[in-house]
Amino acid sequence: MVRNRSGVIRSVPPLGFGFWAADFKGAYGSGTGGHVNYLSLLNFAISIDGKNFITPKDFDGAGFSSAYHTKHMLSYDWSVGACTFSIKYFLPREHTLSAIVEIENSAPTAKTAAVNAIHTYAIGGAKWWGSNGLSASYNGGADRSISKIWAYGDVFTLGSSSRSTAHMVMPDAQEVEHWIRDSPGTRTDQASVAGRGPIHSVQRYEIAIPPRSTRSMLVCLSRGKNGEWAMRELDTALATSRAALDGQLALDDAFWKNCPVLEGDWDDHWKRGWVYDFETLRMNVRRPIGIFTRPWDAMQVHSPRSVLGEMSLDMMTLSYADPGLAQDVILGTFADAIAPNVPCVREDGSVNMVSSDGSECGTAPMWGYPFHMIKNIFLATNDREWMRKLYPSLRSYIEWWLEHRTDSEGWLHCNNSWESGQDGSRRFLVAEHNEAAVADFVRTVDVEASMAEAMLVMKYFAGLLKNDEDVRYWESLSRQRIQNTRSMFSGKWFRDVDSRSKRPIVLNDYYDVAMLAPLTCGIASAEQIDSIRPMLWKFEKGHEWPPGLFTFAEAAVYAQEPGLAAGGVAFTADRVYRRTDARSVMFFDSTFSYRIPGVANEFWPEQDVPAGGENYGWGATLPMNIIRSIIGFREREGDGCEFYLAPALPKNFLAPGRRYTIRNMRYRRMRFDVTYEVKNTGILSVAVRFTSGGHVNASVRTGAGAPVSLQNGAVDRSVVAFAGENERTYIVRCE
Repeated sequence: MVRNRSGVIRSVPPLGFGFWAADFKGAYGSGTGGHVNYLSLLNFAISIDGKNFITPKDFDGAGFSSAYHTKHMLSYDWSVGACTFSIKYFLPREHTLSAIVEIENSAPTAKTAAVNAIHTYAIGGAKWWGSNGLSASYNGGADRSISKIWAYGDVFTLGSSSRSTAHMVMPDAQEVEHWIRDSPGTRTDQASVAGRGPIHSVQRYEIAIPPRSTRSMLVCLSRGKNGEWAMRELDTALATSRAALDGQLALDDAFWKNCPVLEGDWDDHWKRGWVYDFETLRMNVRRPIGIFTRPWDAMQVHSPRSVLGEMSLDMMTLSYADPGLAQDVILGTFADAIAPNVPCVREDGSVNMVSSDGSECGTAPMWGYPFHMIKNIFLATNDREWMRKLYPSLRSYIEWWLEHRTDSEGWLHCNNSWESGQDGSRRFLVAEHNEAAVADFVRTVDVEASMAEAMLVMKYFAGLLKNDEDVRYWESLSRQRIQNTRSMFSGKWFRDVDSRSKRPIVLNDYYDVAMLAPLTCGIASAEQIDSIRPMLWKFEKGHEWPPGLFTFAEAAVYAQEPGLAAGGVAFTADRVYRRTDARSVMFFDSTFSYRIPGVANEFWPEQDVPAGGENYGWGATLPMNIIRSIIGFREREGDGCEFYLAPALPKNFLAPGRRYTIRNMRYRRMRFDVTYEVKNTGILSVAVRFTSGGHVNASVRTGAGAPVSLQNGAVDRSVVAFAGENERTYIVRCE
């Protein structure tokens, strides 16, 4: 956002993609853009056998879909008669957007298609000196269109691996459509328009497809600071784009060979939503730049920044697919931090969460539960070298909070509601009118609970490191935090305390899901859990924010209410995945103003309203909740390879005969698939198929330790199968 303001690549209906170097509907905040701001969009219109594919309505009945959709490439696919079309967009270079147009003809006769490549150039909403208008022209010798802002701005050029047969430039979009439908020859070689535009350049290519064969062409839209540089960039892109795509697709293959996937009777929108989520997470992991010496989690695409809380949720989810990358991002977040409290920063080191008293803040330990996530990732990988490198930074973080965020009596607080992650929450009393207002008089129960958990995690790590002195140190500190947390239970509910009056803060008819943190972190006493359990049903539905759903689901499981956790996760996932798997753009205002499906958003609104920022990492964390609360896979302490399986299929999943599989699960050195087949209400056939190679010695016991009879016999030593009960916990041990 700061060091390299080159824009966002975003789709354009019906067949386009483009550079959005400006604010857009779906952008997070206003962002920090360069003073030169614009939209530069590539689209296509195709005519064949007297049929035109120009507007979204033209694709009715054509089976319009996307057969491939990752962070590297998205295809538009449809068919008409014997011909199948695919337009594959990708970014081979920073300053070039490429598209491969493929046409397959399965007919016994030849076909000819007219492919119109359309470049639309418009000035953004922020005016700068020199943004008086736009011009476009066609260079016949190079067979390229060139578009410029006059008097100053980026230059774009459009060209192809094929030679065009006709071209035109025109400010009026309707005239462009008429020209394409009427199929006349060349119209104009040059045009200009005063103001913001847009202006359009079109080049037509006549593609002959012999019988039962396929033809393709490459189209590139390249930019430069002047015409010569833009032309040079296009030359390079035409020569290297296909090789670049091969490399990108190889990275996709490597990722999805390791990423968990849903198979069987999961609803199709869940299966596709799952892909959108993991690809959203991939897109938000950025390469090292500026102060970041390792890959870093940018949180969201339009206004990237590093935030500990969001990163923790994102990387826990990504770790199921790419644990090494998730570990590297976590390590870098701490190692590259400008201060021990890991302040929220951008890539140039600028801080972006500053309290009204000038404090440079990072998120509190309950926001995204970084210690909760770090321990789970460690248990899944058993990577002691990673833990050893991370340990000093984790210690510094805790000790910073003890020094700077405890009051005179030793109680923890947040400086302001931003630092808590719960912007403007009523909990902080002063925050409703000023989110940055200092609220250090509010002793926060979720900070106490998450800090107690953090200290217990450090005690566990210190034990593994054979550091007995640190074990005693963390034991002593955690004991006080556990006592503090449990003492904040009042009126059958955990409550913050106002340090000025030493009294619990009681808000009328207000129960915040964050107050379940003592359960989420495993700190609440048995009596407190029993008292709160009847309240959990209040939080089963209505989760619009990702950290709230995680807090609830983990708390419900800890309270031995797995069905409640699974129901809440399933209710949210079904609603969210139906939305991200929508078949058309949403909230359409104009050609340049709409929201797109196929990508996770900032939050999960229950109402039909825009879902905050587009392409937001923690909005893509549903797979983590599904794995933990429905499939019931959880990590287990110990040197041996043991993990929990606690299937909790919601009631509407329990039709006899249905099979639910998750493939590509990994735990330490083991790879396996899990399948639950519903036999009758509450009874499941559970199968764990190990795919890591060789025979597996496995055993299963209940959570209480009783052995479970296996059904696999000696026929296939890679499969462990047993009759199980829904909402019951099992421990799988394997070697």
